[in-house]
Amino acid sequence: MTYTDAEDCSPQLRGALESVIGGYMAAVAEVLLTEEVPVAGTSAYGDVHDPSQDDFAGDVEGSVEFTRAFSRRLVGDGGEMGLLWCGVSGWCFFHIPEGSGRSLVDSARWMGSGLTPEPVRVAAFLSEVRLDPREAGSGERPFYRAPHSDPDVLLRRLEAFGTESGPDDAVTRLRDTACRRRIVEALTAEDQEIADVPLHTGELQALTDLLEHVEGTTPDDILRELARRLTRDLSLRARDGVESVDEHREAFSYAEEQR
Repeated sequence: MTYTDAEDCSPQLRGALESVIGGYMAAVAEVLLTEEVPVAGTSAYGDVHDPSQDDFAGDVEGSVEFTRAFSRRLVGDGGEMGLLWCGVSGWCFFHIPEGSGRSLVDSARWMGSGLTPEPVRVAAFLSEVRLDPREAGSGERPFYRAPHSDPDVLLRRLEAFGTESGPDDAVTRLRDTACRRRIVEALTAEDQEIADVPLHTGELQALTDLLEHVEGTTPDDILRELARRLTRDLSLRARDGVESVDEHREAFSYAEEQR
């Protein structure tokens, strides 16, 4: 299907663009998660004819968002930050300090490297940002295509990154896989010491409730079992005391089986 009549095909065109943009975001998220960057989610916007985007001199876009803890470590405040892909100018890193009144355009550091660079190149750009968020990339915005133009060309360009089951499902699976890998590595690491971490009873209850929530909601079977066993380990140690720390290690035993 081609989209030569923009007005008549607008709903279908938007859906098609959001699918392939989402696939591109998922491909970038996969590389970042493999490098243990804590991706919180992705987004895709595909209305190529939206006039409100003219203020930004753009049209379609996508983004990769990170956890708040990662954001605070990177930029040191509670403002907004992330990686944005603009369908006109490619990738940028933006940081809008809280209460600054700055716009995304004001704060953007542009990656360059074309409209749809490979995901590994985007990950390398984020590595540069992590070294120096204020100097990575360029403050000069590039333009690779005119806004609202040639949606068919853009679709074909992005189709290589598409996902069959939908980008949201793909990112969820990728996050689960990365989380599972980190948990198994943490549980089976050598030369572990017994941590002395005081907890209020309510905090311990909150932690076990959170683990039970993960057990009930994650679609990943291994994560579900790890959460179940870790909940049981913590509950039994709370009951039996510090002397039982090496006795109640069901999560460790299960993690060993997954290596």
